[in-house]
Amino acid sequence: MSIPNEDAVSPVIGVMLMLVVTIVIAAVVSGFAGGLAGETRVAPTASIDVKIYSLENYGAMPPWGSGYYCPGIVIEHLSGDVLPTKDLQIVTYFTNASSGEIVKGGLEGEVYVPGDDSWQSWKSTQNCSVLFLNDQNRFKSSTIQNNTGNENWFGNISATFRPGDILCDPHGFAGNYNDNHKPDNPHVNPAMNELFGVNCSDASSGFVPGAVVDFKILHKPSGKYVFDREVVIR
Repeated sequence: MSIPNEDAVSPVIGVMLMLVVTIVIAAVVSGFAGGLAGETRVAPTASIDVKIYSLENYGAMPPWGSGYYCPGIVIEHLSGDVLPTKDLQIVTYFTNASSGEIVKGGLEGEVYVPGDDSWQSWKSTQNCSVLFLNDQNRFKSSTIQNNTGNENWFGNISATFRPGDILCDPHGFAGNYNDNHKPDNPHVNPAMNELFGVNCSDASSGFVPGAVVDFKILHKPSGKYVFDREVVIR
């Protein structure tokens, strides 16, 4: 006669334990996945226009002076959601005609560049953001700063890009009204060079009318682009 083993676990109890463990694991996985889904931000929608200029005349004050020529960019928010610039990242791709290299440029955060001592409004000891919100009524302080930050600079927590707003580079400060320089003597624009990663004033780089820039504006919290187009240089 065999003696039953009282320490043996009933098969029914074993199955129940396995079910409990499976349910607990499923609940943990579901909660983790739900947390990840909850952190995903919905991408904003906005209609944005980007104009890139190889050479434009700036600073002219007829009859006292005809100004100067340099590259520039204007980004206009036509309609849609308000976009905090601290949440945005610009990514550009441009093919350098001299080297054939595809150059990646871009902008994220408050990036600033110094001016030139020959310029009355933007000296080498002064800084300006690569892009800033051009609204003197909304932002009272000067765009050009001796420090390293300003409320209307791209990337600043106060710099919200609203419908009707314009983001631009400091082309209006990159020279003097009485320089009287022609297109064959363009000014270097430090902000444009920083943004695109090439000397935009050097025609041999290919930064000329008709050339194409792959221009993207990324909304970082959602990982989605609010602007993604090829922009033809004017």
